[in-house]
Amino acid sequence: MNYFFLPLLPFLFPIPLHAWSSLGHSTIAAIAEHQLSSSARSQITAVLSQGRDPDLPAIANWADDVRAAAAGRGPLSDDPEARDFNDQFPTNALWHFVNLPLGIENYRLSSASHSPNNVVHAIQHCIAVLETVDNHRADFTKLQALRLLVHFVGDIHQPLHCGTGFYDLSDPSHPVLLTDPSRCGDKPNDRGGNDLWYGSEPNQELHALWDDALVYAINQSPDYELLARRLETTLVHSIGSTSGDYHNWPEQWAVDSAHVAQNAYRSLTLESASLEGQRLRISIRLAPDYLEVNQRIVAEQLAKGGVHLAQLLNVIKWR
Repeated sequence: MNYFFLPLLPFLFPIPLHAWSSLGHSTIAAIAEHQLSSSARSQITAVLSQGRDPDLPAIANWADDVRAAAAGRGPLSDDPEARDFNDQFPTNALWHFVNLPLGIENYRLSSASHSPNNVVHAIQHCIAVLETVDNHRADFTKLQALRLLVHFVGDIHQPLHCGTGFYDLSDPSHPVLLTDPSRCGDKPNDRGGNDLWYGSEPNQELHALWDDALVYAINQSPDYELLARRLETTLVHSIGSTSGDYHNWPEQWAVDSAHVAQNAYRSLTLESASLEGQRLRISIRLAPDYLEVNQRIVAEQLAKGGVHLAQLLNVIKWR
């Protein structure tokens, strides 16, 4: 049975973003909420009571809204809490991703692992806050930690939030994608596909395709509850548990996503590279079946994200 649909000529036209970027996060949160233990549900309800949001999907996009507020955009642009959070944590935009070479085998062998400002360390810090009895006033509140955790577990399962292409640009007219992680070093990278462009419109870049259009294409609807139910019917049951100490699960998830990210680069052709100011721009051509092939992978990652989020929330030692 074919559960997926291919929109007509998706990459020949600009992709409207609207609220699609929130669809994946809300879907992951909904899947997780359906798999919570009674103990975790009770703890989460207590934390949520500190704010106005009733459930996990309602808080799943807070981290993006806070980041947008720093630039004066979005629903929290005039929110005092968002303003204070951005003042206190000015590097929070860096917590949504980690730029690992494609195919890397060990998170700790990457230079990116040394930075405290990446999605792996952000998740680990959220866990620490939720497991601490009395949080330091200079740290997140427990409600903020839960909001961030729900979002960042979603981010870490988006392959292009973890895997990124590194390049040999000795001949800019023929950029070469490096497939050996040990050769990447200080080579230029495409920032998780943000610098790969298949058109001239502002949102015709590969990262946005994976963040938004591929998610929407699965169900042809912005309704996260419908998408969650579909994934629960088709994929969620096949997702296994993460092994080892749960404090280190984010490292495993990041490496897994960096492996999955290799699929994002398989059905495209690199055409040429240039610099626009300080920003790299690589023109690419997508294969005709690119969306059809990769929306299946996105569906699997959404299912993984929901299951793994529930598994983490169920084992955290809430304080």
